[in-house]
Amino acid sequence: MDADFEGTAELHIPGGTSAGSETLTLTSGQIGPQEEEFFGQSHCHWLAAAMSCMTGWELVGVKLYYPDQGWAAVHTAVATPDGAVLDIYGRHDSLDAFAERYRKLTGLEVEVRRLPREELFHDHLTTTDSRLIDDPLWWTRTDSDRRMPALYQHYARLVLTKAGHEVPAHCRPAPSPDANAKQTPPPPSTAATTTTAATAGGTPAMSSIEEIRAVLAGSNEQAEGVLGALGQAAQTASEIQGRLHSVAGGSSQAPVQEALSLYAELRSSIDQLMGMVAAARSAVETYATSL
Repeated sequence: MDADFEGTAELHIPGGTSAGSETLTLTSGQIGPQEEEFFGQSHCHWLAAAMSCMTGWELVGVKLYYPDQGWAAVHTAVATPDGAVLDIYGRHDSLDAFAERYRKLTGLEVEVRRLPREELFHDHLTTTDSRLIDDPLWWTRTDSDRRMPALYQHYARLVLTKAGHEVPAHCRPAPSPDANAKQTPPPPSTAATTTTAATAGGTPAMSSIEEIRAVLAGSNEQAEGVLGALGQAAQTASEIQGRLHSVAGGSSQAPVQEALSLYAELRSSIDQLMGMVAAARSAVETYATSL
């Protein structure tokens, strides 16, 4: 999860945001009225999913009660480890403060709950693409506009850092190649590009640079799957740890304290593994670029 974007992006929203805008322009590095409208009144699911995937934090769902239609889901955010709520509008000190904001804005009855990803996004994904229900990276796969995953990651990092949280190393933007750096050309090949001779290990040699890059791209797609699985494991470990802490955090009993400690170590180990996979993926990208 190291994609990023710079500059501006003009986005067309079919059906418009809940405020009625059909076109918005987002500018990298800032959270202004247009960014707030896009991620607060149209694409909050995607932003919250990206932040949760990066951090392993639980999600927060907001429902409003409309007299003519009953309860309706209207917004999604993430719950921080200190009990606050985080979304495109910034930090809200507690679930109660978050709910009160919506009561004042709408005058309606509000329900705010912490929910696991599977429950919160189940209905949304059922009506869009049910194949993505168990995919923690679903938010990178629902848009035909290929800019969007990078946009979601960019603003997820921005929201986290503006609230004083550190972005995990494996989720930071990949370094851009230095355009001014001197490139050393590869030595001339002594083999024809169409060769199919076997290498010493018995593996057929690649016939072209394009084929090599295709294999490298395929390996990085698999790495994305590994990162997604590890991200889900990290989220689940955090959820277990949070539930144990909520019912037994004040206990002095050795077994429960040992369990809490082991789950904390497990989460740290998963983060390290994700960092290793992300670093390997970045190295493969660098190699592919150099070909």
